Amino acid sequence: MNPPVIDIHDLCFSYSGKEVLHEINLSVNKKDFIAVIGPNGGGKTTLLKLVLGLLKPTRGNILLNGKPLGSNNATIGYVPQQINHNLSFPATALDIVLMGKYRPEKRFAFTSSKQDRRDAIDALEQIGIADFAHRKITDLSGGQRQRILIARALVNKPELLVLDEPTANID
Repeated sequence: MNPPVIDIHDLCFSYSGKEVLHEINLSVNKKDFIAVIGPNGGGKTTLLKLVLGLLKPTRGNILLNGKPLGSNNATIGYVPQQINHNLSFPATALDIVLMGKYRPEKRFAFTSSKQDRRDAIDALEQIGIADFAHRKITDLSGGQRQRILIARALVNKPELLVLDEPTANID
């Protein structure tokens, strides 16, 4: 039997000594669809950031495919709750989606392959906005930019897709 994609045990997290998550236990299996709901400031985004390895737990552990975070090569797609776009940056929708192909170990390789470009167009088609591929992000609505971020998260066909308020600003 395969281990859960995510397995969380006794997870706790504090900001400046104030505990916001206390003894969270959760298992997510392949093909599960999980929604975390709760009040503003209830720790939902903090939990997602812990799963992504962007924050470190105060106590407890998180396993991804049976291994500690950072010790495996699982592909994770992530759509943040909000992102501060630099709208003066001259990027197209396709450029933003291609950023999902970026790998830190290849940080000095600023080119994309033909396959990367095909994958990015496929991701844009998957969410119904391939027509915007060559439009600058400054020319897109907030909802269209959100869809671009979803395509960026999908471009690598992730094993785990984490979306933090993915329908915010969607047209």
